[in-house]
Amino acid sequence: MKQMRYGYCIFCDDVRTEIGEKLSFIGVYSGVLTLPDFPVSLPKFCAHVNLITLATEPYRSIVLRCVGPGDRQPLLEERLESSQLEEQRDLSSDVERGGVPINIVIGASLIFSPLRLRQPGLLTISAIIDDRPAEIASLRVVQR
Repeated sequence: MKQMRYGYCIFCDDVRTEIGEKLSFIGVYSGVLTLPDFPVSLPKFCAHVNLITLATEPYRSIVLRCVGPGDRQPLLEERLESSQLEEQRDLSSDVERGGVPINIVIGASLIFSPLRLRQPGLLTISAIIDDRPAEIASLRVVQR
């Protein structure tokens, strides 16, 4: 049975790398970001993206994109470095030995400092993965 590729995103105030390459997410949002006024400028905002695929189907290229509510142009567009993608090949060589499907997780933290939002709506993270568009996650931004 072929497993589907998928991704998810953690929206938060900060992402910190701890000892042992562990990540700590500070001020995680649960689906809604409530703000008092618009336009607004947040001093720092982060979106940590994880993309999952089978080791037998590694990613060839990934471009992450974030679009703010009411915006046509991305707030950020970031191509993942080929070195990050090369790490997949090291894992895929072990796949055949165990017989159990192994997933590869590619993670990236998008850091906005500052994040400027013109209006309420959806803050959307999407990607172009191997030349195909993919919706990853959205955070609803509302006015209090």
